[in-house]
Amino acid sequence: MSEYIFENKSEEREFRRLQLVEAANDSTTIALLQALGIQPGWHCLELGAGAGSILRWLGNRVGPEGLAVGIDKNTTYLQDYLSPPIHVQKIQFLEVSITQSFNLIHGRYVLIHNQSDLDILHKMFSLLKPGGVALFEEPDFTSATLTDLPTESSQGRVNRAICQMFRNAGLDPAYALSLPRKLEQVGFAIERAQSIMHLCPGNSPMGRVMGESALVLEQEYCRTGLCSPDDIQQYVKLSQDSSHWTVYHSTTSVIVRKAFI
Repeated sequence: MSEYIFENKSEEREFRRLQLVEAANDSTTIALLQALGIQPGWHCLELGAGAGSILRWLGNRVGPEGLAVGIDKNTTYLQDYLSPPIHVQKIQFLEVSITQSFNLIHGRYVLIHNQSDLDILHKMFSLLKPGGVALFEEPDFTSATLTDLPTESSQGRVNRAICQMFRNAGLDPAYALSLPRKLEQVGFAIERAQSIMHLCPGNSPMGRVMGESALVLEQEYCRTGLCSPDDIQQYVKLSQDSSHWTVYHSTTSVIVRKAFI
């Protein structure tokens, strides 16, 4: 496992960022989960539970006879979700000991941060019941596109710095592009794959996510040598400008199933 790039940031700032991520992505995630036909009594696993919105949603869907397990290295923001059917574990996923199996597993923006992604996928495959279903959502930051600015602009330089930051950490900024192949490699059967290009104006939920991330990770972006603090400030300014449209990145969502033995 590699160090999480948002680790060691202030708790208040990270909680705000996670809430922005939820606001930008939850509607898509929930629509995909609803299509999977989650039933009362199901056992569900949420990997990287973050600020808890999807974990709470899963708990409401499975009801008192079900189980919704949330796993995260940092459970600071999950203290309001400690009553059944929700169960929270603060631990690295590869170190967790779980005896039960699951009808559904979900992970969003988790694998891109881990060099041990294949080990994580193998473990999730082993925890999924035969016939069980999983939803994985991962980004591709190399797909960021400028709609009305030259490539050599502050936003273009920050986009390149984001990608280089991942590469410097031994990670793939275009992780989403390899996701289907890796899922098949582990043994999952792919039922559906889709990609959403986040073409958004400034001050949109996604614009606010990317602007906040730029502020939180300014040192990491600038350390790549591809952008400056002035570039960060201009990037953030554009992320707040509702007249400015850009493609921040794309997200690939893959629904997979574990075959009956």
